Amino acid sequence: MARTGFIHHFGTFLLFSATVLLIITCISAPVVRSIALLKVELPGDSNDNNNGEFGFLPDQNGNDPSISFGVFGYCLNNIYGGQCPRGLGYSPLGIIENIVGPNRGQSTNPNFSPSQTFGEFYSSNSESTSRALTKAMVLHPIAAGFNFLAFILALGAGMVGSLLASLVALLAFLITAVACIIDFVLFGIVRSNLSNGWDSSDDEGDSLGLQVERVYYDNAAWMTLAAAVLSLVGAVVVFFSCCSGRIHKRRERKRAVKGEVPPVSDYGTPVAPRRRRWF
Repeated sequence: MARTGFIHHFGTFLLFSATVLLIITCISAPVVRSIALLKVELPGDSNDNNNGEFGFLPDQNGNDPSISFGVFGYCLNNIYGGQCPRGLGYSPLGIIENIVGPNRGQSTNPNFSPSQTFGEFYSSNSESTSRALTKAMVLHPIAAGFNFLAFILALGAGMVGSLLASLVALLAFLITAVACIIDFVLFGIVRSNLSNGWDSSDDEGDSLGLQVERVYYDNAAWMTLAAAVLSLVGAVVVFFSCCSGRIHKRRERKRAVKGEVPPVSDYGTPVAPRRRRWF
């Protein structure tokens, strides 16, 4: 593919980049606690007026406690010894309930009773759905594998190899897109339930008496989204280079028949003319 070599290699690079991003996502918390799909920051200093009078979590080394949720588990940062349980499938809402459930604050909300726990403010459907979706996050390493396979097929491939690579890359994009959707739906459920139960900036007494400093999608979630985009663009670019290479090959053969230039192969090398036979 002498005429489309740069375009083809650019598509190959995009598939490689998508693979790297997905691998980084797979080693998110609990492997690397600084990489997470969702992060929940909790107040840890009861003497700070901005945090209210809760003080239910210890603050170690001057850092506020937080929870980092990843693909194969989660990490408790600056609380309970910094534990990082591992396993496929966990309950984010249940984890939060275990931490803040026995440590309720006071609230002016008339619907809130000090005897209630955080678990009573989200439905069992939310808990079961979030637990089931965490099991589906096994799609992250599967997507990484398919993107890597597409990269290998596209690396130095001819026209047939590029076509096969584009098909595998398209399948890799679909898997990556599904994994990305699962991430945002799963932790969207968690964020929704947290916003219903926690509001550290509520001055009107509408919160349920539980506080959270910040709840946000972290770097791994955006890496998965970027990997989905890269795999899609990579599949399109590799497929375009395949089709473009075929068109150029036909043009070269037509010009060779007219005696203008010798025919060339997919890699730009001259092709020996075929012998004409009587049959």
